[in-house]
Amino acid sequence: MLNVLKSRGNLLVYGIPLLMIVISAFVVKSSLFNPLLSYFITIDLLITIPFIHFLLIRKKEVSKKSIIAVIVVGFLTAYYVFPEGNREALSLAQSILVPILELGLIGYVIVKIRTSLKKVRSSSENFDFFDQTQEVCNEILPFKLGAVLATEISVIYYGLLNWKKRKLDELEYSYHKDSTAVSLILGFLLVIAVEMFVTHSMMKNGNVTGSIILAALSGYSLLQIIAVLRSLSSRPIFIDKEKKQLILKFGILSKAVIPFDMIENVVIESKELPEKTDIKYFSPLGRSMGHNLVLHFHKEIRYNSFYGFSKKASKLAIWVDNHIDFQKQLETYIKS
Repeated sequence: MLNVLKSRGNLLVYGIPLLMIVISAFVVKSSLFNPLLSYFITIDLLITIPFIHFLLIRKKEVSKKSIIAVIVVGFLTAYYVFPEGNREALSLAQSILVPILELGLIGYVIVKIRTSLKKVRSSSENFDFFDQTQEVCNEILPFKLGAVLATEISVIYYGLLNWKKRKLDELEYSYHKDSTAVSLILGFLLVIAVEMFVTHSMMKNGNVTGSIILAALSGYSLLQIIAVLRSLSSRPIFIDKEKKQLILKFGILSKAVIPFDMIENVVIESKELPEKTDIKYFSPLGRSMGHNLVLHFHKEIRYNSFYGFSKKASKLAIWVDNHIDFQKQLETYIKS
């Protein structure tokens, strides 16, 4: 009986906004439509209907992310049903609402992150800005958008704000001090610097528009690379004995959470891998960075790459600076 009531409740929550959107589309396509109505219908699709949906879900166990989905459906409906000559209201709403929504979203994320930071810092948990940001963004944004927003915020944080040196805690291991990771990333920085010099030359030759676009892209790429470089020392590998899991990280580019019972063994191995192999490099830098350990799993695992993209592996090649102690400690826990 409860399941039936819950199903009916969800039907109303999504059915009423959908019905209102369909009715709005029907009015636009019917003989009743007047160009003056485009402003009122646009307001209904982008503001009124999402607000009604919010009122319907505010006391229910329905994700607030669905509000964003209703706004997107409303915008797409308006774009496709309005004649091309009657989209002034939609363009005006887009120019006004999009910045407001962006600022509101960023403000909400900042407030949630601050609350999360206070909670983490008052507990015994290890603080990780990127993980906390991603958790907050995933709560309010659907699909992969949370991972994208979290990455962009973290680029600003690690690239411009986080310049404090982080001391390693117990069972934390660095991977950037003795590897080629830093030198490779600095090489990318050099390439961007050369590109910016070329862009400056283009400005002298008169191609101002193209050079400004390239300069903006180069500047942001530079910030991204600096953020990756700074995040290496801030996000170490961690053997979490309390939760019985290994947490692999490579800056803000990759993360894997692997339960101890999924790990078959840890092999010290630094030979270059053949072209055809089932062993995958955990680092996005691949064979350029090298490895000194190979993790073997009982079955295939999933781990996250840049912008939340998922990858699979049955064996992972990794680099750990203090790899001998890491192997000893990890084998102790996976065999216990």
